[in-house]
Amino acid sequence: MPLPALPQAQHDSCFFRLDARCQLYPLSPLPAGLRWHSAASLAEQLNQQDARRLQHILTQRQASRLTLTVSGQRWLCHLAPVDTEHWLLSVSMTQAEQADRLGVLEWQLQHQWRTTQDGAIEQLPELLELLTGELQPDRIILWRHYEAEELLRPLYSQGLPFALQPVRADRRYWRTLHQRGGLSFSNCAEQPLLGAFDYLATDGIRHRLDVPLPFQSGPGGLLSLEFTQPHAGIPAATMQFVAALAGRIAAVLEQSLALPASAACADDIMTRLMPLLCQYTGQDFFNQLMLQLASLTGAGMVLAGLQHPAAERVHAIACYRQKQLQPAFHYKLEGTPCAFSRRGGDDICIYTKDVAQRFPEDKMLAELGLEAYAGLSVSDQHTQPLGILVLLFEQPLQDQDWLNALLTRLKPRITAEFRHRRDQENLMVAAAAFETREGIFIASANMLVQQANQAFGRMCGTEPESLVGTPVLSLRHNTPGMTDTSIIMETLRSQGWWQGEQCLARTDGHSLPVILRICQMQDGLGITHYVCHIDDISEQKANRDRIEKMAYFDELTGLHNRRFMVEHISHTVALAEHESSRGALLLLDIDDFKNINDSLGYLIGDQLLLRVAERLQGFSEKYDDVSLARMASDEFVLLLPRLGHGFSATKTRAEQLANALQELFAIPFELNGLRLHVSISAGISLFPATGVGLEEYLRQADTATHMAKRIAKGSHVFFSPEMAEEVQERLRLTNDLQQALVNNELVLHFQPQVQLTDQAVVGAEALLRWQPPGKPLVPPGHFIPVAEETSLICDIGNWVLQQACERLQHWHERKQGPEHLSVNISARHFHSPDFVARLEGLLQQYPACRNRLTLEVTEGVILESLSESRTRMIRLKQLGLNLSIDDFGTGYSSFAYLKELPVDELKLDRSFIRNVDSSQRDRAIITCILELARELDMTVVAEGVETESQHNQLLAMNCPSCQGFLLACPMEEADMMHWLAQ
Repeated sequence: MPLPALPQAQHDSCFFRLDARCQLYPLSPLPAGLRWHSAASLAEQLNQQDARRLQHILTQRQASRLTLTVSGQRWLCHLAPVDTEHWLLSVSMTQAEQADRLGVLEWQLQHQWRTTQDGAIEQLPELLELLTGELQPDRIILWRHYEAEELLRPLYSQGLPFALQPVRADRRYWRTLHQRGGLSFSNCAEQPLLGAFDYLATDGIRHRLDVPLPFQSGPGGLLSLEFTQPHAGIPAATMQFVAALAGRIAAVLEQSLALPASAACADDIMTRLMPLLCQYTGQDFFNQLMLQLASLTGAGMVLAGLQHPAAERVHAIACYRQKQLQPAFHYKLEGTPCAFSRRGGDDICIYTKDVAQRFPEDKMLAELGLEAYAGLSVSDQHTQPLGILVLLFEQPLQDQDWLNALLTRLKPRITAEFRHRRDQENLMVAAAAFETREGIFIASANMLVQQANQAFGRMCGTEPESLVGTPVLSLRHNTPGMTDTSIIMETLRSQGWWQGEQCLARTDGHSLPVILRICQMQDGLGITHYVCHIDDISEQKANRDRIEKMAYFDELTGLHNRRFMVEHISHTVALAEHESSRGALLLLDIDDFKNINDSLGYLIGDQLLLRVAERLQGFSEKYDDVSLARMASDEFVLLLPRLGHGFSATKTRAEQLANALQELFAIPFELNGLRLHVSISAGISLFPATGVGLEEYLRQADTATHMAKRIAKGSHVFFSPEMAEEVQERLRLTNDLQQALVNNELVLHFQPQVQLTDQAVVGAEALLRWQPPGKPLVPPGHFIPVAEETSLICDIGNWVLQQACERLQHWHERKQGPEHLSVNISARHFHSPDFVARLEGLLQQYPACRNRLTLEVTEGVILESLSESRTRMIRLKQLGLNLSIDDFGTGYSSFAYLKELPVDELKLDRSFIRNVDSSQRDRAIITCILELARELDMTVVAEGVETESQHNQLLAMNCPSCQGFLLACPMEEADMMHWLAQ
């Protein structure tokens, strides 16, 4: 039953349901002006020819497009089967004129194809050309579908270059294509159904039309029309026209090839090839030539290959085999029939039969069952091999003259195409070389940019196209020190090239350091243009600056470092000598910086160094030409040139500056809530000085700094020659002392310690002496301070402990000598890492020393690191050693540490004993110490007792024991034993 009439719509398309009786039922509003009789079937309203076409489509039950004349109107119809009894019919009234033209053209072609009985295979190029002319696609591809492999393999391509690689045949895509009879895609790269065709985005394909190739036997196929520009929807008439041509193309491709009957066919083949030879060029020429030569000559395989003069290989740029174009490939010439192209002589080589037997090394000939061969070799203008055209036949050739004539006539055109192809490849190589990471631009003879690559555009900060026409000189940044343009142009005129460093002016206003290489190109009429190569060296310069900064600047403070200052001093002194002026070098050392690091940590230490550097930098900026550097951990140098012309004036000015520095450091530093009072000691060396080498000034200042520290912290001292003599003497003494330790020149003397009440010997003190061979004894006060400044004091201390333990063990075994022996321990020795372990080893070797050996240390040694000292002293007591505090009362005497430390003995310093018989104050102090010792269960030894009055006074004050010259001088072991015996 017909549906009720629907309202008229303002559009040109509508949908119907078509049943088995060809009755139409509208499914959407009908366009205005659409005429049809709802009571009659669609077949009754068509002419006889359209009715037959409609019935044929319905019988095949395949989706299709066709144009029908209904009630005098042209309907553009699309039919798709819905089920066994119904169809979906879409009708469009748009582009009636185009549809009519394509419909007429289709009808004419169908009539022509029905009346043409032979030579149909030659129509393939004409059919493809017809598609190109009517629809203007940018590329046409013919595909064959291999169901078992689920692949689409390209048979042929025309238009944009194509790699002829197979793609995966997506089942959903293939099923949809055949259901609808064709597919039209916009925005191809975003279409899920085209996901397997991954080349579309790369090649810039925007629109694509796919129509099946209906092969009667074997696998199906596909005709693809690809467009780089967007297209509106494809009308049904256009789709029907393409489908008709696709059916004819499939029929043509399925026809078998046959050999020409006679030699007379060469003229006929050339006549048929003439449109190809005239219309095509590039890869399309070779693709068309392979296809048409195969169809016109019956060759089983046709290929065209490029040859390189120095290579023994051929690059096949086009090959037609097994009824499809093949991807490009390479093959070796040696052992193949194509080797004739390298031997020279004839340009044409033909083997009419048994070619596989003639060339057994060429496996492909036997594998493909090829019998005959025809080859054409072409050369370039230098007679070097350029390319080769090959036809291979599966049957022997009865006559070769027609082939010889055909190849001879093709040679000029093929030679031109091969040369064009070689030129294209050379241009591609040149373009690739032009677009490198290196900036390149070409300038005209009047120095205007003609062309620039992407790399140069990036260097300039703009697109290369915007640089065209720009004067080259406007791209140059006027940086001081760069070679002038007049010198560059003069060098170009004389040498033809120039290379050097320049600065490129970027569009953002910054400059870019580059290396410019420019050469001029000229012909017989003069300079034609300049070729310029640009290398960005900004990274290299940044690295060089960073390396230079690392080499000449201090990493922590950012000040110059020692390396820079050493070089700068030499230049400054040389300039002072030239100007007859004088200056000063101040070496500044932060006092007690090590204690700050040890007690507060390295982070605070680094912060202090930064603040000191800032304060010194502010000081140096107040004066002209002053240089500042950090020389070592806590050492800084100020180099002050041009202080005066005379020695006195220069020294006075340097004195003023040193005093200003002392005042500068009188202000405390605030660090993380800490208030640190820091002083600096300064050594000053004046320059230039007669007979002083450039490297001597730093050593002079260093010597003066050490002298300043010895005098008083926070002071400054000018270097004098006497200091140098003293330093040299101390250095000589250090070397001699090292040798004395090796040569056993050190000896121990012993001074007895006695009880004041009964003169009984309670012990002795081991005192070090140095006896050089043939020389008098060296006083301890002369060499001990030198040893304490170096690690020698630890070596000497270990030697003394070894000797003392050995003598105690010896006396104990012989039941002679003093019962106890005291040994002085220096601060560096006491705090050395292996001190306790070494003593532990000595006590195991000499067990008699336990409870008999006393270690004497000063208060300064203990308080240098109270926590560490306490731990060590406890461990020493556990080993069985006695501990004594030497020179008690002269250092940092504190009752607090006395109660914490395991001390056995206090030794009164000789400064208290010297005036004990005449000074009430000294007696009061001694009385307090004695009372303190009794309360803490400690013994007391008074040092330096030299008179009877001192002895009697100490006895009256109940001092337990003493030692001094009054009782006994320090003596060798034999003398002490004799003294004890008396």
